[in-house]
Amino acid sequence: MKLIPEWLPHEFCCIAWPCNHELYGNVLGEAKIEIANLINEISSDEKVLLFCNPSDLIECRKIVGNSEVDYIEVPLDDSWMRDIAPIFINNSKRLESICFEFNGYGKYSKFSKDNQISNFISRKLNINHLSVNLVLEGGAITYDEDGNLFTTENVLLNKNRNNNFSKDQFEIELAKLFDVKNIIWLPEGLMGDDTDGHVDNLICPIGNKKYLLATTDNKNNANYNILKKNKVILQDHFKSNAQLIDIPIPDQIVFKEKKLVSSYINFYFTKNKIILPKFMVYQDSIVYELFSSLFPKKSIIMLDTRNINYGGGNIHCVTMNVPKI
Repeated sequence: MKLIPEWLPHEFCCIAWPCNHELYGNVLGEAKIEIANLINEISSDEKVLLFCNPSDLIECRKIVGNSEVDYIEVPLDDSWMRDIAPIFINNSKRLESICFEFNGYGKYSKFSKDNQISNFISRKLNINHLSVNLVLEGGAITYDEDGNLFTTENVLLNKNRNNNFSKDQFEIELAKLFDVKNIIWLPEGLMGDDTDGHVDNLICPIGNKKYLLATTDNKNNANYNILKKNKVILQDHFKSNAQLIDIPIPDQIVFKEKKLVSSYINFYFTKNKIILPKFMVYQDSIVYELFSSLFPKKSIIMLDTRNINYGGGNIHCVTMNVPKI
């Protein structure tokens, strides 16, 4: 398989500076502070490449306040780096990338600048890259070390992405590009997800046939049936050959009069840390203990990212790890 699991060593972390006033509204300033906190937490373990609009450069440097960060000027529409960065692959022990099309999730009109970022990053890193005329966001897929790729039908088969591109066509194309063995299709993501249901809120492989799975025991939660069905599909696929580890999602959070779409699965690996979102609810402490037991050699860091979440994503959505080969 050419894909490189996220828990393996990183060379860099790519992050984009928040800039979308229409999306964030009055919380944009607070979201920038949360991004700065995240950058500084990651920076102690790996080099951060921070991409920002030229007009934001001075502000970036001031708020982040970290001379170890590389500040890179480039036109941006938004800040969801996971979805606009290239997908990195290992091609005969060489780091290369695949640059997919980005179309603003098929619903936002301003995306032309973000659609250039994957090629820009690939050129910046001076790596070979393949441009593919197919819409695919990084948050729409996740993968393990055994050739399994996970995605959601609501996103990849949505007509607002690749109109009339069938499941069979996707399986052939993704197998060819990534050299994966199996594609596991989950029907849908979290209710109200602005991306139509990215898989990076649902499941995260962590190696050794272990998978973190978003779940809830609350039958009144709007996601109860969705998450229950996803678990059944995964159990059916793996039989008894994998360990599915339940990670509770928070109960419904209303933050500054907006219902958030929230998941602890949306986190970031570094060499020495697991950086998790913190929602200021009772599930925070439960999840902290779960991750502490799962990753005893790593520091478990929880950051308040509710203003980022207000914009529609979280820690995993705003980061893209560049693997070290």
